[in-house]
Amino acid sequence: MNGSCLEFKNPIQDAISRVRFAPQSNNLLISSWDLCLRLYDVDCSQLRLEAPSEAALLDCCFQEEPVAFSAASDGSITRYDLHSGISNKVGNHDDIATCVEYSTETRQVITAGFDKKIIAWDIFGAKPLVYLRNLDAEVESMSLSGYELIIAVGSSVDIYDLRNSDKCVQSNKFCMDVPIRCVSSIPYLKGYAVGSVDGRVKLEISYPPSSNNMGYMFRCHPRSRDGRNHLVPVNDIAFNPFISGAFVTGDNVGYVTAWDAKSRRRLFELPGCANSIASLTYNNEGQILAVASSHTYQEATEILELILGPKEAHVETSQAEYQLHALTNSFTLLSLPRFPLRSFALIRISRFLQKLCEFFSFVPMSDEDHHFESKADAGASKTFPQQAGTIRKNGHIVIKSRPCKVVEVSTSKTGKHGHAKCHFVGIDIFTGKKVEDIVPSSHNCDVPHVNRTDYQLIDISEDGFVSLLTESGNTKDDLRLPTDEFLLTQIKTGFAEGKDLIVTVMSAMGEEQICALKDIGPK
Repeated sequence: MNGSCLEFKNPIQDAISRVRFAPQSNNLLISSWDLCLRLYDVDCSQLRLEAPSEAALLDCCFQEEPVAFSAASDGSITRYDLHSGISNKVGNHDDIATCVEYSTETRQVITAGFDKKIIAWDIFGAKPLVYLRNLDAEVESMSLSGYELIIAVGSSVDIYDLRNSDKCVQSNKFCMDVPIRCVSSIPYLKGYAVGSVDGRVKLEISYPPSSNNMGYMFRCHPRSRDGRNHLVPVNDIAFNPFISGAFVTGDNVGYVTAWDAKSRRRLFELPGCANSIASLTYNNEGQILAVASSHTYQEATEILELILGPKEAHVETSQAEYQLHALTNSFTLLSLPRFPLRSFALIRISRFLQKLCEFFSFVPMSDEDHHFESKADAGASKTFPQQAGTIRKNGHIVIKSRPCKVVEVSTSKTGKHGHAKCHFVGIDIFTGKKVEDIVPSSHNCDVPHVNRTDYQLIDISEDGFVSLLTESGNTKDDLRLPTDEFLLTQIKTGFAEGKDLIVTVMSAMGEEQICALKDIGPK
């Protein structure tokens, strides 16, 4: 596959809706809004099938290697024989059909649409319709693993058992009624991940046969804009079928990021695509990741890119002929004409890297903050979200990426064209500088976790560092004396007089500083 690219004789003319790898090969199924289903052989870099449709295709899936299904904007569900190219209609929704999955356990095609219905089609029986379920809202996303069907409806995740679909087995509400953009089942465990429009990912994982469950939420793609966090919607999530706990997320501004669910850390981020990430999929061995980037969620220019290996590359465009540039032995760079083509990235992990996590452990982390909000360990994150209208005076807030104490807050009245605004005046808890910010009262703000810990002062070095005794009996030697003149004088005078001193260290967002002093008498 080295040096190959996804070349189409007839370029894709509209946004990609979904890409899926075949169950046992590296054949890639592509559905798009240009009324066409495509099958691409990644190993041979050849387009195997191009099947036209009467309506835009919003989703696709495999039944097995030679058979696939699609869901279309006219509500139709279609079955394709990928060898012969023959297609036949399975059935119709009353409105746009948005999601399609195939269950090998029940031999049913499960679909959902804007008609607020979940339908299971028995393509092998006499009756095409097995069961019908009416919902209160449209299905945003759907994922299937074994008998467990997981659907995202508004800001809720509903779980159904296909063996008994009369009622919902479990329903979980997402944080603060934030709409869900995507949901993805975990292929090797019982659990799922959801991505929201405000840039957060929530994981719910259970580890049978034990009853240990792991659930937490983190802010996935914070982007700095004028000193403020810019929350980017998460459009798709894909779990690696080979490496337990490894998954990738794709966002609305073109970034794909890999994560380790167990260690709760970011592994790496791929170079940004020109368009938003529309769909992600791993091959069955977990060695190739296909990334579809198109204007499914935003308008942008279109290019095609191919990346081989875990290193980074950038894609250039050329107005004339194809140009192939060999940069290193591990990846190639391809420049293409400006066809109206959607962007793909294929990332092949070397086969000798049997344990990909061992490689990822050497990838440096970014300086960006990713705020994990676990019930079991909420303090592990640097910040947590809180609605602006609930933050009060003497509380804490993050303003211009700095932890601040709120000294003044005022709320304007709601205008006819917008929400009420909260005006915050804060003091940086470490520098003492005054900062201000205005936030809509209904929006979330970052609030820092502020902790205070007491240590006994042991020594003061000549270069201004202090040695502190911890509760475990170890020493802490990475703090300097405070810059506050009054507190600094108290510490130096008390230490010179031989007094036992207890200093209070305040910590927030990765910073620490001595903020108070207690005199417990002479030594």
